[in-house]
Amino acid sequence: MDIEFPRLADTLVEGILKSWLKNVGDPVRKGEPLFEVETDKVNTEVESPYAGVLAEILVPEGDVAQVGQVLARLTSDDATPVGVHTALTGPPAKNGAPPGAAAPASMRLRIAERMLEARATIAQGSCVRDVDLRDIERGERSWTAYFVAAFARAANVDAIGVAVELPDGLVVPVVREANVASVDEITASIRDLAARARAGTLRPDDMGGALASVTNVGGGGTLMAFPLVAPGQRAILAPGAVRDGHAYVTLGYDRAHYDDFAADRLLATIAGELAALAQSPARC
Repeated sequence: MDIEFPRLADTLVEGILKSWLKNVGDPVRKGEPLFEVETDKVNTEVESPYAGVLAEILVPEGDVAQVGQVLARLTSDDATPVGVHTALTGPPAKNGAPPGAAAPASMRLRIAERMLEARATIAQGSCVRDVDLRDIERGERSWTAYFVAAFARAANVDAIGVAVELPDGLVVPVVREANVASVDEITASIRDLAARARAGTLRPDDMGGALASVTNVGGGGTLMAFPLVAPGQRAILAPGAVRDGHAYVTLGYDRAHYDDFAADRLLATIAGELAALAQSPARC
């Protein structure tokens, strides 16, 4: 029974096999965590799709593996284990590290590669508005949740990615049903996703499926930023720091999906949704 590198997100093509959680010869239950992977989108444990004995490891820890590549094989309980292959079976690490050696700051390197791809393959555009937030009574709700709700409703999309900073990079888990959820519900979802991202316990179904993302650059005091739309998405919203009830909000967009006029109208609609949330506490 072949164990393959799973597609953990829609646009994922490769990742690093960070660690094996079982040794050759160990019994494995179906649904039991078998190995840990690190990608530009998520660090997560991957469960075994089968039950059996880990007979052969084809990709050692630290190697880069492609989506769909066979990483290991399981056999029935009475089979004889083969062992661990130490030869490089996937492409070499892109930083020139020797086979089996994890790349330093590998997540950041992969994020950089993705941003180079974004610049090369997407006609990036951006527009900015000064958005009045003075009427919003935020309470315990997060600003990010307000922007996710407004973006989802304005763009009529049900899944919005939210950037979560980690010590060695960032991941973008997805808030589901963001166009119909209340701001309170979105706040709780973001807090749950962020906590599990930092604990390294995100699941594959926490990732992928979003056509747009929010990155709250204002959380660190930044007033304005111009993030790139990632491959596979159409737009990204970057709210800056809230000062005196106002924030500069940047919409980055793929010109294949929005022309400049349409993008400006979308950003205006987002501002209108934020105003509507301020006037309708029940929607929060």
